[in-house]
Amino acid sequence: MDREFVVRKQVQNRTIVREVDHERQRDLVRTVLGGACVLAAVLFAAWQHLDARRLEKVEAGLGRQQARLQAVHRHLVLEQESLVGPGRVEAVATRQLGMKPPTHETSTIIERVTLTPPPTSAVVAQR
Repeated sequence: MDREFVVRKQVQNRTIVREVDHERQRDLVRTVLGGACVLAAVLFAAWQHLDARRLEKVEAGLGRQQARLQAVHRHLVLEQESLVGPGRVEAVATRQLGMKPPTHETSTIIERVTLTPPPTSAVVAQR
């Protein structure tokens, strides 16, 4: 009996060294930077849109507040006019304060004195 021996190739257990593909790395960096730029542009546009909507809501609220304050202002002006009116002042003076309307014997007319301006060619002081 003949026996044949088969010699197998020995397996080398060395680590495989991979070389860095610089072209692929540059493409990856360009892709990541391009994606970041697109993402930044989209986020900026979304922020602008949301800020515009927020400002529209604030504007609507301020418009409602302005209309309400104008109505209050009109009411207060009317109330002031009714309180300051000469008829009401006279009624309060005669009823509550016990004043009497003036007569010709109790009233005195005071004339307003007008001041004359100083002459333009006057010399004030000289040394």
